[in-house]
Amino acid sequence: MDTAAVIPEALTPETRRGHLRAIADRMLLALSREDDPKTGEEIEKGIRRALLIERLYARCDATEAKAIKNAVARIEQQVTAKKATPTTAPPPAPAKETQFDIATRALALKAKTLHRAAKGDPESLRQVMARHFEPPVTPAKTRKDTS
Repeated sequence: MDTAAVIPEALTPETRRGHLRAIADRMLLALSREDDPKTGEEIEKGIRRALLIERLYARCDATEAKAIKNAVARIEQQVTAKKATPTTAPPPAPAKETQFDIATRALALKAKTLHRAAKGDPESLRQVMARHFEPPVTPAKTRKDTS
């Protein structure tokens, strides 16, 4: 069976780490199944294999940690870029005053006026209402009769 046909050409970093970790797992299992070394040469081979397996695991762990750091940095950059760009949306339009809001304000003014009247303030409710609710009356300009 051809292994090139099984592995796709473009591997993502995550799948590459997965394959590398799987190879290290198989190597570790094969090393643990072997008999105890008898000669110095067999001990040296076993130590070299164990160091190679340890380096593979270390490389997998280091690239995984680096990938996490890069992802965090990328998210932080996106957040700062989003905060830096001004919003192009217009400010929300002020909501129209509802009848309830108008009535609430009128009752508050009436209570304020009654409270003033109880204290002896001569300003009447009509004057307060005229000041707050009615548009100011501007005197009409006198036009010259051109006829």
